[in-house]
Amino acid sequence: MIRSRWPLLLKAALTFALLGAVISYIDLGDVWQRVRSADPLLLAGAVALMAGGYVLCGIRWAWMAEGLGIEVSPSRKVRLYFLGMFASLFLPSTIGGDVVRAVLLAKSEGRTSMAVPAAASVVLDRINGLYALVLLISVCMLAFSWPTEFWIVWILMAGGMWLLLLLIPWLWQRLPARLSRFQELPLASPRFRRMWWRSLPVSMLFQIMVVQTHVLLGMAVGLDMSWAAFAVMVGLVALVSILPVSLNGFGLREAGYIGLASWLGADAS
Repeated sequence: MIRSRWPLLLKAALTFALLGAVISYIDLGDVWQRVRSADPLLLAGAVALMAGGYVLCGIRWAWMAEGLGIEVSPSRKVRLYFLGMFASLFLPSTIGGDVVRAVLLAKSEGRTSMAVPAAASVVLDRINGLYALVLLISVCMLAFSWPTEFWIVWILMAGGMWLLLLLIPWLWQRLPARLSRFQELPLASPRFRRMWWRSLPVSMLFQIMVVQTHVLLGMAVGLDMSWAAFAVMVGLVALVSILPVSLNGFGLREAGYIGLASWLGADAS
Protein backbone atom coordinates (compact mmCIF):
# COMPACT_ATOMS: atom_id res chain seq x y z
CA MET A 1 0.00 0.00 0.00
CA ILE A 2 2.76 2.45 0.98
CA ARG A 3 4.78 1.53 -2.11
CA SER A 4 1.78 2.28 -4.35
CA ARG A 5 1.59 5.78 -2.88
CA TRP A 6 5.19 6.65 -3.70
CA PRO A 7 4.48 7.99 -7.23
CA LEU A 8 1.77 10.30 -5.88
CA LEU A 9 3.99 11.46 -3.01
CA LEU A 10 6.88 12.17 -5.38
CA LYS A 11 4.57 14.14 -7.69
CA ALA A 12 3.30 16.17 -4.73
CA ALA A 13 6.86 16.82 -3.52
CA LEU A 14 7.99 18.06 -6.95
CA THR A 15 4.84 20.18 -7.35
CA PHE A 16 5.29 21.97 -4.04
CA ALA A 17 9.05 22.33 -4.57
CA LEU A 18 8.52 24.02 -7.94
CA LEU A 19 5.75 26.25 -6.60
CA GLY A 20 7.98 27.18 -3.66
CA ALA A 21 10.81 28.09 -6.04
CA VAL A 22 8.42 30.23 -8.10
CA ILE A 23 7.15 32.07 -5.02
CA SER A 24 10.69 32.77 -3.83
CA TYR A 25 11.70 34.06 -7.26
CA ILE A 26 8.93 36.58 -7.91
CA ASP A 27 7.57 39.60 -6.05
CA LEU A 28 4.12 38.48 -4.88
CA GLY A 29 3.11 42.06 -4.12
CA ASP A 30 3.85 43.10 -7.69
CA VAL A 31 1.98 40.05 -9.00
CA TRP A 32 -1.09 40.90 -6.92
CA GLN A 33 -1.09 44.50 -8.15
CA ARG A 34 -0.93 43.32 -11.74
CA VAL A 35 -3.81 40.89 -11.18
CA ARG A 36 -5.91 43.59 -9.53
CA SER A 37 -5.33 46.03 -12.39
CA ALA A 38 -5.87 43.46 -15.19
CA ASP A 39 -8.07 44.68 -18.04
CA PRO A 40 -11.43 42.86 -17.66
CA LEU A 41 -12.23 43.15 -21.38
CA LEU A 42 -9.02 41.36 -22.31
CA LEU A 43 -9.72 38.68 -19.72
CA ALA A 44 -13.23 38.19 -21.10
CA GLY A 45 -11.80 37.96 -24.61
CA ALA A 46 -9.35 35.29 -23.48
CA VAL A 47 -12.14 33.23 -21.89
CA ALA A 48 -14.31 33.50 -25.02
CA LEU A 49 -11.40 32.55 -27.27
CA MET A 50 -10.53 29.50 -25.15
CA ALA A 51 -14.17 28.39 -25.06
CA GLY A 52 -14.31 28.65 -28.85
CA GLY A 53 -11.14 26.58 -29.06
CA TYR A 54 -12.70 23.81 -26.99
CA VAL A 55 -15.67 23.75 -29.36
CA LEU A 56 -13.23 23.17 -32.22
CA CYS A 57 -11.58 20.37 -30.22
CA GLY A 58 -14.95 18.70 -29.73
CA ILE A 59 -15.54 18.77 -33.48
CA ARG A 60 -12.05 17.41 -34.13
CA TRP A 61 -12.69 14.60 -31.67
CA ALA A 62 -15.96 13.80 -33.46
CA TRP A 63 -14.09 13.45 -36.75
CA MET A 64 -11.44 11.25 -35.14
CA ALA A 65 -14.11 8.99 -33.65
CA GLU A 66 -15.92 8.87 -36.98
CA GLY A 67 -12.73 7.63 -38.60
CA LEU A 68 -12.74 4.79 -36.06
CA GLY A 69 -16.34 3.90 -36.81
CA ILE A 70 -18.02 5.66 -33.85
CA GLU A 71 -20.96 7.72 -35.05
CA VAL A 72 -21.73 10.43 -32.50
CA SER A 73 -23.00 13.92 -33.30
CA PRO A 74 -20.41 16.73 -33.07
CA SER A 75 -22.65 18.57 -30.56
CA ARG A 76 -22.55 15.53 -28.29
CA LYS A 77 -18.77 15.38 -28.63
CA VAL A 78 -18.46 19.07 -27.75
CA ARG A 79 -20.48 18.55 -24.56
CA LEU A 80 -18.36 15.54 -23.59
CA TYR A 81 -15.19 17.51 -24.32
CA PHE A 82 -16.22 20.31 -21.97
CA LEU A 83 -17.11 17.75 -19.28
CA GLY A 84 -13.69 16.15 -19.66
CA MET A 85 -11.89 19.49 -19.46
CA PHE A 86 -13.89 20.42 -16.36
CA ALA A 87 -13.03 17.10 -14.70
CA SER A 88 -9.32 17.56 -15.48
CA LEU A 89 -9.26 20.64 -13.23
CA PHE A 90 -9.82 18.46 -10.16
CA LEU A 91 -7.91 15.28 -10.99
CA PRO A 92 -4.22 14.73 -10.04
CA SER A 93 -3.19 14.00 -13.62
CA THR A 94 -3.12 15.91 -16.90
CA ILE A 95 -4.79 12.93 -18.63
CA GLY A 96 -7.58 12.57 -16.08
CA GLY A 97 -9.98 14.52 -18.25
CA ASP A 98 -9.14 12.30 -21.21
CA VAL A 99 -10.07 9.21 -19.19
CA VAL A 100 -13.39 10.82 -18.28
CA ARG A 101 -14.05 11.62 -21.95
CA ALA A 102 -13.33 8.04 -23.03
CA VAL A 103 -15.57 6.55 -20.32
CA LEU A 104 -18.44 8.92 -21.08
CA LEU A 105 -18.18 8.23 -24.80
CA ALA A 106 -18.13 4.45 -24.31
CA LYS A 107 -21.13 4.63 -21.96
CA SER A 108 -23.05 6.88 -24.32
CA GLU A 109 -22.66 4.19 -26.96
CA GLY A 110 -24.02 1.62 -24.52
CA ARG A 111 -21.78 -1.14 -25.85
CA THR A 112 -18.76 -2.58 -24.07
CA SER A 113 -17.23 -3.33 -27.49
CA MET A 114 -16.84 0.42 -27.96
CA ALA A 115 -14.41 0.76 -25.03
CA VAL A 116 -11.24 0.35 -27.11
CA PRO A 117 -12.34 2.57 -30.04
CA ALA A 118 -13.60 5.23 -27.58
CA ALA A 119 -10.28 5.27 -25.72
CA ALA A 120 -8.38 5.26 -29.01
CA SER A 121 -10.37 8.27 -30.29
CA VAL A 122 -9.31 10.27 -27.22
CA VAL A 123 -5.65 9.26 -27.52
CA LEU A 124 -5.55 9.98 -31.25
CA ASP A 125 -7.31 13.30 -30.70
CA ARG A 126 -4.51 14.26 -28.31
CA ILE A 127 -1.81 13.05 -30.70
CA ASN A 128 -3.29 15.04 -33.57
CA GLY A 129 -3.10 18.16 -31.42
CA LEU A 130 0.47 17.29 -30.45
CA TYR A 131 1.59 17.19 -34.08
CA ALA A 132 0.08 20.64 -34.69
CA LEU A 133 1.71 21.97 -31.53
CA VAL A 134 5.18 20.72 -32.50
CA LEU A 135 4.77 22.21 -35.97
CA LEU A 136 3.76 25.61 -34.55
CA ILE A 137 6.65 25.62 -32.07
CA SER A 138 9.11 24.68 -34.81
CA VAL A 139 8.07 27.62 -36.97
CA CYS A 140 8.08 30.14 -34.11
CA MET A 141 11.46 28.97 -32.78
CA LEU A 142 13.06 30.27 -35.98
CA ALA A 143 12.58 33.79 -34.59
CA PHE A 144 15.14 33.14 -31.83
CA SER A 145 18.71 32.00 -31.40
CA TRP A 146 19.03 28.57 -29.78
CA PRO A 147 22.07 26.44 -28.93
CA THR A 148 23.08 24.05 -31.71
CA GLU A 149 22.59 21.06 -29.40
CA PHE A 150 18.99 22.11 -28.79
CA TRP A 151 18.27 22.33 -32.52
CA ILE A 152 19.77 18.89 -33.13
CA VAL A 153 17.61 17.29 -30.43
CA TRP A 154 14.52 19.16 -31.59
CA ILE A 155 14.95 18.27 -35.27
CA LEU A 156 15.52 14.61 -34.40
CA MET A 157 12.40 14.55 -32.23
CA ALA A 158 10.13 16.40 -34.67
CA GLY A 159 11.48 14.50 -37.67
CA GLY A 160 11.01 11.20 -35.85
CA MET A 161 7.39 12.08 -35.12
CA TRP A 162 6.57 12.74 -38.78
CA LEU A 163 8.45 9.65 -39.93
CA LEU A 164 6.46 7.56 -37.46
CA LEU A 165 3.23 9.06 -38.79
CA LEU A 166 4.12 8.04 -42.34
CA LEU A 167 5.01 4.52 -41.19
CA ILE A 168 1.83 3.93 -39.16
CA PRO A 169 -0.02 1.91 -41.88
CA TRP A 170 3.00 -0.36 -42.30
CA LEU A 171 3.67 -0.73 -38.57
CA TRP A 172 0.00 -1.31 -37.72
CA GLN A 173 -0.14 -4.46 -39.80
CA ARG A 174 2.87 -5.82 -37.93
CA LEU A 175 1.77 -5.46 -34.32
CA PRO A 176 2.72 -8.40 -32.06
CA ALA A 177 0.06 -11.02 -31.38
CA ARG A 178 -0.60 -9.80 -27.82
CA LEU A 179 -1.77 -6.48 -29.28
CA SER A 180 -4.06 -8.04 -31.87
CA ARG A 181 -7.12 -6.47 -30.21
CA PHE A 182 -5.80 -3.02 -31.08
CA GLN A 183 -5.05 -4.14 -34.63
CA GLU A 184 -8.80 -4.16 -35.21
CA LEU A 185 -8.75 -0.35 -35.10
CA PRO A 186 -8.93 0.89 -38.71
CA LEU A 187 -5.91 3.20 -38.48
CA ALA A 188 -4.71 2.15 -41.93
CA SER A 189 -8.10 2.68 -43.58
CA PRO A 190 -8.63 5.51 -46.10
CA ARG A 191 -11.53 6.80 -44.00
CA PHE A 192 -9.43 7.23 -40.87
CA ARG A 193 -6.53 8.78 -42.77
CA ARG A 194 -8.94 11.26 -44.35
CA MET A 195 -10.31 12.23 -40.93
CA TRP A 196 -6.79 12.50 -39.48
CA TRP A 197 -5.57 14.96 -42.12
CA ARG A 198 -8.89 16.80 -42.02
CA SER A 199 -8.41 17.30 -38.28
CA LEU A 200 -4.82 18.56 -38.46
CA PRO A 201 -5.69 22.11 -39.67
CA VAL A 202 -8.30 22.32 -36.90
CA SER A 203 -5.63 21.32 -34.40
CA MET A 204 -3.33 24.02 -35.76
CA LEU A 205 -6.10 26.63 -35.48
CA PHE A 206 -6.76 25.53 -31.90
CA GLN A 207 -3.08 25.86 -30.97
CA ILE A 208 -3.01 29.35 -32.48
CA MET A 209 -6.11 30.22 -30.43
CA VAL A 210 -4.41 28.92 -27.27
CA VAL A 211 -1.39 31.14 -27.93
CA GLN A 212 -3.61 34.13 -28.66
CA THR A 213 -5.47 33.46 -25.40
CA HIS A 214 -2.16 33.77 -23.57
CA VAL A 215 -1.32 36.92 -25.53
CA LEU A 216 -4.57 38.51 -24.32
CA LEU A 217 -3.87 37.43 -20.74
CA GLY A 218 -0.36 38.83 -21.05
CA MET A 219 -1.66 42.12 -22.39
CA ALA A 220 -4.13 42.27 -19.49
CA VAL A 221 -1.30 42.28 -16.95
CA GLY A 222 1.36 44.14 -18.94
CA LEU A 223 3.45 41.19 -20.14
CA ASP A 224 5.40 42.53 -23.12
CA MET A 225 6.46 39.72 -25.46
CA SER A 226 6.17 39.01 -29.18
CA TRP A 227 3.59 36.56 -30.50
CA ALA A 228 6.35 34.11 -31.43
CA ALA A 229 7.75 34.31 -27.88
CA PHE A 230 4.33 33.51 -26.45
CA ALA A 231 4.01 30.57 -28.86
CA VAL A 232 7.39 29.12 -27.87
CA MET A 233 6.71 29.61 -24.16
CA VAL A 234 3.20 28.15 -24.23
CA GLY A 235 4.15 25.32 -26.57
CA LEU A 236 7.26 24.12 -24.76
CA VAL A 237 5.51 24.28 -21.39
CA ALA A 238 2.58 22.30 -22.82
CA LEU A 239 4.99 19.59 -24.01
CA VAL A 240 6.73 19.38 -20.63
CA SER A 241 3.40 19.32 -18.79
CA ILE A 242 2.54 16.07 -20.56
CA LEU A 243 5.17 14.34 -18.42
CA PRO A 244 3.47 12.65 -15.42
CA VAL A 245 5.88 14.07 -12.85
CA SER A 246 3.68 16.57 -11.00
CA LEU A 247 0.08 16.93 -9.85
CA ASN A 248 -1.91 17.85 -12.95
CA GLY A 249 1.07 19.81 -14.30
CA PHE A 250 1.04 22.28 -11.39
CA GLY A 251 4.49 23.66 -10.68
CA LEU A 252 5.80 22.61 -14.09
CA ARG A 253 3.58 25.12 -15.87
CA GLU A 254 4.25 27.98 -13.45
CA ALA A 255 8.01 27.43 -13.36
CA GLY A 256 8.10 26.89 -17.12
CA TYR A 257 6.18 30.07 -17.94
CA ILE A 258 8.24 32.24 -15.61
CA GLY A 259 11.56 30.66 -16.61
CA LEU A 260 10.97 30.91 -20.36
CA ALA A 261 9.40 34.38 -20.17
CA SER A 262 12.43 35.63 -18.20
CA TRP A 263 14.82 33.96 -20.66
CA LEU A 264 12.97 35.67 -23.52
CA GLY A 265 13.44 39.03 -21.83
CA ALA A 266 10.05 39.55 -20.13
CA ASP A 267 9.34 40.63 -16.56
CA ALA A 268 8.95 37.62 -14.22
CA SER A 269 6.19 39.18 -12.11
